[in-house]
Amino acid sequence: MTRELLEKKQLILIKYLQNIVSGYTTDKWKIKAEYSTNDNDSRVIVVQEQSGQKQVFYGDILPMYNYYMIDIYGLTIKECKELSLLIGNLIGKSERIEVENNGKLERWQIIFTQYVNPQAIEYMDIRRVGYNSTLQCIISKIYEKDL
Repeated sequence: MTRELLEKKQLILIKYLQNIVSGYTTDKWKIKAEYSTNDNDSRVIVVQEQSGQKQVFYGDILPMYNYYMIDIYGLTIKECKELSLLIGNLIGKSERIEVENNGKLERWQIIFTQYVNPQAIEYMDIRRVGYNSTLQCIISKIYEKDL
């Protein structure tokens, strides 16, 4: 799998999470990839691709599952836990997202399969609290056409 495809899948997931978090709370939350955050961010959800069991069924088919570490940093453990529960409730759901990319309309599907090890974390040196977990999902492009 190319680096470009990994980043594209991560951005699709970020876009979807931004939509559901914006609809869930009136507080301003940012959803970011790990390479675009800093220690001053508060109320931020960091999405980072990570390793996991990459099942391939045959030949040169791309791995079936994508794994993402989800770090939720908020002002209180309570608000972090509530967002963690919101993400956890996605398990078993299948969502479709349309995006424009280089003059093409793309339709992507995300199938949420597992959300494991949500746990509270605290960084005393930067005074930030949060929740950390791993999300297993299948992200695939299912349609593309020229605009």
